[in-house]
Amino acid sequence: MVINTTQYSPDHCDCVIEYNWDPSLTEDQRVHTFNKVVKVCSVHQQLATDQERYNCVLEENPRKNIAQQLILDSGPTQISDVVNGVKVLKSGLSFQLTWSGTPPNRLVTIAVNDSNGNVLTTQQKSAIQTFLNNRFGVGKVVIA
Repeated sequence: MVINTTQYSPDHCDCVIEYNWDPSLTEDQRVHTFNKVVKVCSVHQQLATDQERYNCVLEENPRKNIAQQLILDSGPTQISDVVNGVKVLKSGLSFQLTWSGTPPNRLVTIAVNDSNGNVLTTQQKSAIQTFLNNRFGVGKVVIA
């Protein structure tokens, strides 16, 4: 049996992690098994073990990505366009992310900005925050 090893570099920190997986399985059957941490960022350095670093990174990065998609999906139409059937931020807008707290309990705060600052109203932020709280629980993702 052949086992593949993948090096993963998340876009929210400078960690580099290796995991193993069986290519003979379909994507929905695959299990990624921690192999090793190649590089530890300064934030995740404070965790006690490489396994804890792996678990933390693999919780934080998807949470951030899913939260951004939920903001697009549940937010007002003025912030998104549909490109090839996928909602994306309108041109000129960006997500600004800020992480706070200590791993493994970090909070990500996300703002939707243009060149003049935040583009969401208080009411829009409140509605989006409800979606985020329902998906992740209170205190995991905040819309700014």
